[in-house]
Amino acid sequence: MRPNPGLLKFDLAIRGVRLGPGVHDHPEIAGLASGPDYVARSLELVLPEDVWVSAPIGDRFTAASPYELRAAGDIFVVDGNEQRCEVRIVPPPRFYAETTRSGLPMRKVGSAYGGYIAINPATGCDFVPRGVACRFCDLSTRAPERAAPIPVQDVIDTVRAAFAEGAVEFAYLHIGYLEGEDAGLGFLEPYVRAIKRHFDTLVAVQLQPPQHDVWIDRTYAMGVDALSYSVEIHDPELLQRHCSGRAAQVGRQRYYDALAHAASVFPSGTVWSDLIVGLEPVESTIAGIDALVGLGVLPVLSLFRPLDEALLRDHPLPAAAAVAPVFAHLFNAVRKARINMHWVRDLSFAMTPIEARFFADEEARASAGLGTFYRSRLGNLAARNLSRLRRRLRVRQVSDSFDSSHL
Repeated sequence: MRPNPGLLKFDLAIRGVRLGPGVHDHPEIAGLASGPDYVARSLELVLPEDVWVSAPIGDRFTAASPYELRAAGDIFVVDGNEQRCEVRIVPPPRFYAETTRSGLPMRKVGSAYGGYIAINPATGCDFVPRGVACRFCDLSTRAPERAAPIPVQDVIDTVRAAFAEGAVEFAYLHIGYLEGEDAGLGFLEPYVRAIKRHFDTLVAVQLQPPQHDVWIDRTYAMGVDALSYSVEIHDPELLQRHCSGRAAQVGRQRYYDALAHAASVFPSGTVWSDLIVGLEPVESTIAGIDALVGLGVLPVLSLFRPLDEALLRDHPLPAAAAVAPVFAHLFNAVRKARINMHWVRDLSFAMTPIEARFFADEEARASAGLGTFYRSRLGNLAARNLSRLRRRLRVRQVSDSFDSSHL
């Protein structure tokens, strides 16, 4: 049977993969299963048709996974659940073993996922000390990772090392909730501007919505290329139950209002929002997809994995057959709305609309087009040039809007 890369990604992301005989000792894998956290205990795999997935290999669910990773020399195969295919192992990048000029281990600055280096330079999330952290997050049950924010220069050193070895192509900055009307945008601005000054790259940012839309204009003006305010859960009662901080401190409607404004400022397909598959009924997730698409926002489906340290550690894993209609609807809804689905891609921890095509019918899948172009060096260059051109055409207007607000 021909493997379905979308189904494989979904299952591997939440159920992990067992390591076959001898695989533990392979130089590209040795030591990962005993890593200090779930990120370190995950293995980056590239499935057929260039689909990336971060598969846990040391979590409690892994032993019961229907999938096994086998090796024959340098050839790796994933086998199980009537799926069998050759995969490519992405070894931990070399910069993980390096330190910044100040002596900070780069592994503590950024992590490589797909084509991105993900960096959270903040000390934590302000939902945690309030006792209203999201129940699927593990921040509330473990000690803070750092006492002070990561200096900008350490971020630049790490991004430079990651780009130099070709481990990633883009930068992704993300923070939790930071109290204040800008929701932490002012905190992130020096990092965004420094990355833009030193590197010819696209920068994506994920944070909570600011209180006023003018901060969204400022986000675009400072050089951010893609922006996310993650709704996470569309159902209002379940959002209140699992994310009481988001519901009380930000407000459910504010997420949708902020996303709508952002979609009117940024290019099509560069404003996205996560919905977590498995924390609400399928019908509710589909309604969330439709609500986001109706605003011109790109929905991305996070693949729920109950973390050992999270309050939802015992929440049941969703079954692929039950949620497959959600993925099919994601692709068809985005395609019908003509939202560009090629900017936000290669996320190894979530299902993007372009990957959701594997759950749609053959005719719909054939309509996706251009995916390989945007993965090429020429496509990346074209995307960066288009981003710069559009920003030059709009930035004066954005600057005037911000100045007139007197913020």
